[in-house]
Amino acid sequence: MDGEPEALSDTGTNCNFASASETLSDNIQARLDSLEKKAVHLRLVLEKDFKAADIKWSLFVAAAFSFRYESCLRPFPPAFLKNGVKDMDELLSVVTDVPALDLVLQQLDNLDNLENISDIIDLLFYVLVRLKEPSLKTVVPESHEAILINAHSANPAPKPQFIFQVVYSTKSNSEIKWKELSKNHKLFYAYHGNRLEHFYSILNFGLQQHLNKTTLLGNGIHLSPELSISMPHSYGGFGWGASCIGGHLSCVALCEIIDTPEGINYQRPVSNEGDGRCKDDSEEHGDTSFDQKHINYLVTNCDLVRVRYLLVYAKQPASMRFPSSNTNRNAGGLREWVTRHKLFSILLGYGLLLATIGFASNQPVNYYYKMILKKLDVALSNVKV
Repeated sequence: MDGEPEALSDTGTNCNFASASETLSDNIQARLDSLEKKAVHLRLVLEKDFKAADIKWSLFVAAAFSFRYESCLRPFPPAFLKNGVKDMDELLSVVTDVPALDLVLQQLDNLDNLENISDIIDLLFYVLVRLKEPSLKTVVPESHEAILINAHSANPAPKPQFIFQVVYSTKSNSEIKWKELSKNHKLFYAYHGNRLEHFYSILNFGLQQHLNKTTLLGNGIHLSPELSISMPHSYGGFGWGASCIGGHLSCVALCEIIDTPEGINYQRPVSNEGDGRCKDDSEEHGDTSFDQKHINYLVTNCDLVRVRYLLVYAKQPASMRFPSSNTNRNAGGLREWVTRHKLFSILLGYGLLLATIGFASNQPVNYYYKMILKKLDVALSNVKV
Protein backbone atom coordinates (compact mmCIF):
# COMPACT_ATOMS: atom_id res chain seq x y z
CA MET A 1 0.00 0.00 0.00
CA ASP A 2 1.16 3.52 -0.84
CA GLY A 3 0.38 4.91 2.64
CA GLU A 4 2.12 2.12 4.49
CA PRO A 5 5.56 3.10 5.83
CA GLU A 6 8.52 1.10 4.71
CA ALA A 7 9.98 -1.29 7.29
CA LEU A 8 13.58 -0.79 8.36
CA SER A 9 15.88 -3.31 6.82
CA ASP A 10 17.72 -5.49 9.34
CA THR A 11 20.40 -5.99 6.74
CA GLY A 12 20.92 -2.26 6.36
CA THR A 13 21.09 -1.75 10.12
CA ASN A 14 23.63 -4.52 10.49
CA CYS A 15 25.70 -2.97 7.72
CA ASN A 16 25.73 0.37 9.54
CA PHE A 17 26.89 -1.28 12.75
CA ALA A 18 29.46 -3.28 10.85
CA SER A 19 30.73 -0.15 9.11
CA ALA A 20 31.08 1.71 12.45
CA SER A 21 32.81 -1.30 13.99
CA GLU A 22 35.21 -1.54 11.07
CA THR A 23 36.00 2.19 11.35
CA LEU A 24 36.68 1.84 15.06
CA SER A 25 38.83 -1.22 14.43
CA ASP A 26 40.77 0.66 11.74
CA ASN A 27 41.41 3.54 14.15
CA ILE A 28 42.66 1.18 16.84
CA GLN A 29 44.89 -0.60 14.34
CA ALA A 30 46.26 2.70 13.06
CA ARG A 31 46.96 3.75 16.63
CA LEU A 32 48.79 0.47 17.31
CA ASP A 33 50.77 0.82 14.08
CA SER A 34 51.76 4.35 15.10
CA LEU A 35 52.82 3.14 18.56
CA GLU A 36 54.90 0.37 17.04
CA LYS A 37 56.69 2.84 14.77
CA LYS A 38 57.36 5.16 17.71
CA ALA A 39 58.62 2.20 19.73
CA VAL A 40 61.07 1.32 16.94
CA HIS A 41 62.41 4.90 16.79
CA LEU A 42 62.69 5.06 20.58
CA ARG A 43 64.61 1.81 20.65
CA LEU A 44 67.05 3.10 18.03
CA VAL A 45 67.69 6.33 19.99
CA LEU A 46 68.15 4.54 23.31
CA GLU A 47 70.45 1.87 21.90
CA LYS A 48 72.52 4.38 19.93
CA ASP A 49 73.51 6.55 22.92
CA PHE A 50 71.77 5.65 26.18
CA LYS A 51 73.44 8.32 28.35
CA ALA A 52 72.72 11.08 25.84
CA ALA A 53 69.03 10.11 25.83
CA ASP A 54 69.07 9.98 29.63
CA ILE A 55 70.48 13.51 30.05
CA LYS A 56 68.13 14.92 27.41
CA TRP A 57 65.14 13.47 29.23
CA SER A 58 66.53 14.63 32.60
CA LEU A 59 66.76 18.23 31.35
CA PHE A 60 63.14 18.03 30.19
CA VAL A 61 62.03 16.70 33.59
CA ALA A 62 63.95 19.45 35.41
CA ALA A 63 62.18 22.10 33.30
CA ALA A 64 58.77 20.45 33.75
CA PHE A 65 59.02 20.41 37.56
CA SER A 66 60.34 23.97 37.77
CA PHE A 67 57.99 26.69 39.00
CA ARG A 68 59.42 28.69 36.08
CA TYR A 69 58.01 26.18 33.58
CA GLU A 70 56.36 28.94 31.54
CA SER A 71 59.80 30.11 30.39
CA CYS A 72 61.83 26.93 30.96
CA LEU A 73 59.59 24.35 29.30
CA ARG A 74 60.04 25.47 25.72
CA PRO A 75 59.08 23.86 23.40
CA PHE A 76 56.02 22.55 25.23
CA PRO A 77 54.63 19.09 24.25
CA PRO A 78 51.59 19.91 22.07
CA ALA A 79 49.70 16.82 23.26
CA PHE A 80 49.25 18.52 26.65
CA LEU A 81 47.85 21.76 25.27
CA LYS A 82 44.09 21.89 25.83
CA ASN A 83 42.47 24.88 24.09
CA GLY A 84 45.72 26.78 24.33
CA VAL A 85 46.12 26.04 28.06
CA LYS A 86 49.06 23.97 29.34
CA ASP A 87 47.78 20.96 31.24
CA MET A 88 50.70 20.65 33.69
CA ASP A 89 48.87 18.24 36.00
CA GLU A 90 48.45 15.66 33.26
CA LEU A 91 51.99 16.22 31.95
CA LEU A 92 53.59 15.76 35.38
CA SER A 93 51.42 12.69 35.96
CA VAL A 94 52.84 11.05 32.82
CA VAL A 95 56.40 12.15 33.67
CA THR A 96 56.06 10.55 37.11
CA ASP A 97 54.94 7.26 35.54
CA VAL A 98 58.00 6.98 33.28
CA PRO A 99 60.22 4.13 34.56
CA ALA A 100 63.99 3.91 34.17
CA LEU A 101 64.94 3.98 30.50
CA ASP A 102 66.42 0.47 30.60
CA LEU A 103 63.00 -0.76 31.74
CA VAL A 104 61.41 1.24 28.93
CA LEU A 105 63.63 -0.66 26.51
CA GLN A 106 62.35 -3.95 27.90
CA GLN A 107 58.73 -2.84 27.64
CA LEU A 108 59.18 -1.77 24.03
CA ASP A 109 59.75 -5.43 23.14
CA ASN A 110 56.28 -6.37 24.35
CA LEU A 111 54.06 -5.23 21.49
CA ASP A 112 50.90 -6.34 23.32
CA ASN A 113 51.66 -3.92 26.16
CA LEU A 114 52.31 -0.80 24.04
CA GLU A 115 48.74 0.46 24.40
CA ASN A 116 49.05 0.36 28.20
CA ILE A 117 52.06 2.71 28.12
CA SER A 118 50.97 4.78 25.13
CA ASP A 119 51.16 8.11 27.02
CA ILE A 120 54.72 7.34 28.11
CA ILE A 121 55.76 6.33 24.59
CA ASP A 122 54.21 9.47 23.07
CA LEU A 123 55.99 11.81 25.50
CA LEU A 124 59.37 10.07 25.25
CA PHE A 125 59.04 10.03 21.47
CA TYR A 126 58.40 13.79 21.44
CA VAL A 127 61.39 14.63 23.64
CA LEU A 128 63.94 12.11 22.37
CA VAL A 129 62.99 11.65 18.72
CA ARG A 130 60.85 14.49 17.41
CA LEU A 131 63.09 17.15 19.01
CA LYS A 132 66.07 15.81 17.10
CA GLU A 133 67.75 19.17 16.36
CA PRO A 134 70.21 19.44 17.95
CA SER A 135 71.18 15.98 19.13
CA LEU A 136 73.52 15.00 21.95
CA LYS A 137 76.50 12.68 21.75
CA THR A 138 78.36 11.25 24.74
CA VAL A 139 82.05 12.15 24.79
CA VAL A 140 84.32 9.40 26.11
CA PRO A 141 86.26 10.35 29.28
CA GLU A 142 89.58 10.04 27.46
CA SER A 143 88.62 13.04 25.30
CA HIS A 144 87.43 15.35 28.10
CA GLU A 145 90.77 17.11 28.58
CA ALA A 146 91.13 17.81 24.85
CA ILE A 147 87.71 19.53 24.88
CA LEU A 148 88.22 21.56 28.05
CA ILE A 149 91.56 22.92 26.81
CA ASN A 150 89.71 24.79 24.03
CA ALA A 151 88.74 27.54 26.49
CA HIS A 152 92.38 28.10 27.59
CA SER A 153 91.45 28.35 31.27
CA ALA A 154 94.25 29.53 33.54
CA ASN A 155 92.68 28.56 36.88
CA PRO A 156 92.01 24.99 38.06
CA ALA A 157 88.40 23.83 38.30
CA PRO A 158 86.60 20.56 39.10
CA LYS A 159 86.32 18.28 36.10
CA PRO A 160 82.81 17.24 34.99
CA GLN A 161 81.72 13.63 35.27
CA PHE A 162 80.13 13.74 31.81
CA ILE A 163 80.54 15.80 28.65
CA PHE A 164 78.00 15.72 25.84
CA GLN A 165 78.64 17.16 22.40
CA VAL A 166 75.81 19.24 20.97
CA VAL A 167 75.50 18.17 17.33
CA TYR A 168 73.68 20.29 14.74
CA SER A 169 72.67 19.15 11.30
CA THR A 170 74.86 20.70 8.63
CA LYS A 171 71.69 21.37 6.62
CA SER A 172 69.84 23.19 9.40
CA ASN A 173 69.11 26.87 8.92
CA SER A 174 70.78 27.80 12.20
CA GLU A 175 74.04 26.04 11.28
CA ILE A 176 74.06 27.56 7.79
CA LYS A 177 73.51 31.01 9.34
CA TRP A 178 76.34 30.37 11.80
CA LYS A 179 78.77 29.47 9.04
CA GLU A 180 77.88 32.61 7.12
CA LEU A 181 78.40 34.84 10.16
CA SER A 182 81.68 33.18 11.09
CA LYS A 183 83.31 33.78 7.71
CA ASN A 184 86.45 35.94 7.96
CA HIS A 185 86.25 35.94 11.78
CA LYS A 186 88.19 34.13 14.46
CA LEU A 187 86.40 31.72 16.78
CA PHE A 188 87.05 31.14 20.46
CA TYR A 189 85.53 29.14 23.30
CA ALA A 190 84.08 30.25 26.65
CA TYR A 191 81.87 28.84 29.40
CA HIS A 192 78.34 29.81 30.37
CA GLY A 193 76.74 28.81 33.66
CA ASN A 194 72.99 28.70 34.22
CA ARG A 195 70.31 26.98 36.25
CA LEU A 196 69.64 23.33 35.48
CA GLU A 197 65.98 23.91 34.53
CA HIS A 198 67.01 26.41 31.82
CA PHE A 199 69.11 23.98 29.81
CA TYR A 200 66.16 22.27 28.13
CA SER A 201 65.26 25.58 26.50
CA ILE A 202 68.93 26.46 25.89
CA LEU A 203 69.46 23.17 24.12
CA ASN A 204 66.50 23.72 21.78
CA PHE A 205 66.71 27.49 21.18
CA GLY A 206 70.28 28.38 22.07
CA LEU A 207 71.35 31.11 24.47
CA GLN A 208 69.10 34.17 24.32
CA GLN A 209 70.36 37.50 25.62
CA HIS A 210 66.90 38.73 26.65
CA LEU A 211 66.43 35.76 29.00
CA ASN A 212 69.52 36.57 31.07
CA LYS A 213 69.45 38.84 34.09
CA THR A 214 70.76 42.37 33.80
CA THR A 215 73.84 42.77 36.01
CA LEU A 216 76.67 45.26 36.46
CA LEU A 217 78.04 43.93 33.21
CA GLY A 218 74.83 44.85 31.43
CA ASN A 219 72.15 42.92 29.59
CA GLY A 220 73.34 39.99 27.48
CA ILE A 221 74.85 36.52 27.56
CA HIS A 222 77.61 36.26 30.16
CA LEU A 223 80.55 33.98 29.36
CA SER A 224 84.02 33.41 30.74
CA PRO A 225 87.14 31.50 29.65
CA GLU A 226 87.41 30.32 33.27
CA LEU A 227 85.31 27.31 34.21
CA SER A 228 85.77 28.23 37.88
CA ILE A 229 83.97 31.55 37.25
CA SER A 230 81.02 29.99 35.40
CA MET A 231 80.45 27.10 37.79
CA PRO A 232 78.95 29.18 40.65
CA HIS A 233 76.25 30.34 38.23
CA SER A 234 75.33 26.74 37.35
CA TYR A 235 72.91 26.20 40.17
CA GLY A 236 72.33 22.50 40.68
CA GLY A 237 68.88 20.99 40.77
CA PHE A 238 67.00 17.74 40.76
CA GLY A 239 66.52 16.26 37.33
CA TRP A 240 65.08 12.77 37.04
CA GLY A 241 65.23 10.38 39.98
CA ALA A 242 65.57 7.27 37.78
CA SER A 243 68.48 8.68 35.76
CA CYS A 244 71.56 6.50 35.31
CA ILE A 245 73.66 9.68 35.38
CA GLY A 246 72.44 11.14 38.66
CA GLY A 247 69.39 12.61 40.33
CA HIS A 248 71.06 15.91 41.27
CA LEU A 249 72.74 17.69 38.34
CA SER A 250 74.37 20.95 37.36
CA CYS A 251 75.36 21.97 33.85
CA VAL A 252 77.85 24.33 32.24
CA ALA A 253 77.76 25.10 28.52
CA LEU A 254 81.01 25.28 26.58
CA CYS A 255 80.23 27.70 23.78
CA GLU A 256 81.89 28.71 20.53
CA ILE A 257 81.84 32.46 19.91
CA ILE A 258 82.45 34.49 16.79
CA ASP A 259 85.13 37.08 17.63
CA THR A 260 83.68 40.32 16.27
CA PRO A 261 83.73 43.82 17.83
CA GLU A 262 80.03 44.26 17.14
CA GLY A 263 77.96 42.38 19.69
CA ILE A 264 80.67 41.48 22.23
CA ASN A 265 81.99 43.49 25.16
CA TYR A 266 85.30 42.37 26.65
CA GLN A 267 85.45 43.17 30.34
CA ARG A 268 87.66 42.39 33.29
CA PRO A 269 85.83 41.01 36.33
CA VAL A 270 86.94 43.81 38.69
CA SER A 271 88.53 47.18 37.94
CA ASN A 272 91.80 48.31 39.52
CA GLU A 273 89.97 50.95 41.55
CA GLY A 274 88.46 48.21 43.71
CA ASP A 275 84.91 49.49 43.33
CA GLY A 276 83.59 46.05 42.39
CA ARG A 277 82.59 47.15 38.91
CA CYS A 278 83.64 45.58 35.67
CA LYS A 279 86.03 47.44 33.45
CA ASP A 280 85.73 47.51 29.67
CA ASP A 281 89.14 46.66 28.21
CA SER A 282 88.06 47.26 24.65
CA GLU A 283 88.18 51.00 25.36
CA GLU A 284 91.83 50.74 26.44
CA HIS A 285 93.01 48.52 23.61
CA GLY A 286 90.77 49.67 20.82
CA ASP A 287 90.50 46.11 19.45
CA THR A 288 90.08 42.51 20.56
CA SER A 289 93.62 41.31 19.88
CA PHE A 290 94.78 41.68 23.50
CA ASP A 291 95.38 38.87 25.97
CA GLN A 292 91.97 37.42 26.82
CA LYS A 293 92.95 35.72 30.09
CA HIS A 294 90.80 36.73 33.06
CA ILE A 295 88.41 38.51 30.68
CA ASN A 296 84.64 38.07 30.85
CA TYR A 297 82.51 38.38 27.75
CA LEU A 298 79.12 40.01 27.43
CA VAL A 299 77.48 38.99 24.15
CA THR A 300 74.54 41.13 23.10
CA ASN A 301 73.93 39.27 19.83
CA CYS A 302 72.85 35.67 20.44
CA ASP A 303 73.66 34.73 16.84
CA LEU A 304 77.36 35.00 17.73
CA VAL A 305 77.16 32.20 20.33
CA ARG A 306 76.82 28.48 19.67
CA VAL A 307 76.56 25.85 22.42
CA ARG A 308 78.99 23.08 21.47
CA TYR A 309 79.27 20.97 24.64
CA LEU A 310 77.35 20.36 27.85
CA LEU A 311 79.47 19.75 30.93
CA VAL A 312 77.47 17.77 33.47
CA TYR A 313 78.25 17.45 37.16
CA ALA A 314 76.21 14.63 38.66
CA LYS A 315 75.46 13.48 42.16
CA GLN A 316 73.25 10.53 42.92
CA PRO A 317 71.01 11.12 45.98
CA ALA A 318 71.78 8.84 48.94
CA SER A 319 68.32 7.31 48.72
CA MET A 320 69.04 6.27 45.12
CA ARG A 321 72.38 4.57 45.83
CA PHE A 322 72.19 0.81 45.91
CA PRO A 323 75.21 -0.91 47.53
CA SER A 324 76.63 -3.93 45.79
CA SER A 325 76.66 -7.41 47.33
CA ASN A 326 80.38 -7.03 48.10
CA THR A 327 79.70 -3.85 50.03
CA ASN A 328 77.04 -5.60 52.08
CA ARG A 329 79.35 -8.52 52.74
CA ASN A 330 82.14 -6.29 53.99
CA ALA A 331 79.92 -3.94 55.99
CA GLY A 332 81.35 -2.72 59.27
CA GLY A 333 78.53 -3.95 61.48
CA LEU A 334 76.45 -1.80 63.80
CA ARG A 335 78.83 1.17 63.73
CA GLU A 336 78.70 1.53 59.94
CA TRP A 337 74.92 1.07 59.97
CA VAL A 338 74.53 3.88 62.52
CA THR A 339 76.85 6.09 60.44
CA ARG A 340 74.74 5.53 57.33
CA HIS A 341 71.43 6.07 59.12
CA LYS A 342 72.20 8.94 61.48
CA LEU A 343 68.74 10.49 61.47
CA PHE A 344 67.00 7.15 61.99
CA SER A 345 69.45 6.26 64.79
CA ILE A 346 68.71 9.55 66.59
CA LEU A 347 64.95 9.01 66.29
CA LEU A 348 65.30 5.40 67.46
CA GLY A 349 67.36 6.45 70.50
CA TYR A 350 64.85 9.18 71.33
CA GLY A 351 62.02 6.64 71.11
CA LEU A 352 63.83 4.23 73.42
CA LEU A 353 64.41 7.05 75.90
CA LEU A 354 60.72 7.96 75.94
CA ALA A 355 59.78 4.30 76.35
CA THR A 356 62.17 3.94 79.30
CA ILE A 357 60.71 7.00 81.00
CA GLY A 358 57.20 5.69 80.40
CA PHE A 359 57.98 2.28 81.85
CA ALA A 360 59.70 3.80 84.89
CA SER A 361 56.57 5.79 85.79
CA ASN A 362 54.17 2.90 85.17
CA GLN A 363 53.10 1.13 88.41
CA PRO A 364 52.19 -2.29 86.89
CA VAL A 365 55.55 -2.37 85.14
CA ASN A 366 57.33 -1.52 88.39
CA TYR A 367 55.40 -4.29 90.19
CA TYR A 368 56.41 -6.96 87.66
CA TYR A 369 59.96 -5.59 87.56
CA LYS A 370 60.31 -5.92 91.37
CA MET A 371 58.71 -9.38 91.27
CA ILE A 372 61.20 -10.57 88.64
CA LEU A 373 64.08 -9.20 90.69
CA LYS A 374 62.85 -11.09 93.78
CA LYS A 375 62.58 -14.35 91.83
CA LEU A 376 66.08 -13.87 90.45
CA ASP A 377 67.35 -13.18 93.98
CA VAL A 378 65.72 -16.36 95.29
CA ALA A 379 67.12 -18.40 92.39
CA LEU A 380 70.63 -17.08 92.99
CA SER A 381 70.33 -17.84 96.70
CA ASN A 382 69.36 -21.46 95.94
CA VAL A 383 72.29 -21.81 93.58
CA LYS A 384 74.72 -20.61 96.24
CA VAL A 385 73.29 -23.08 98.79
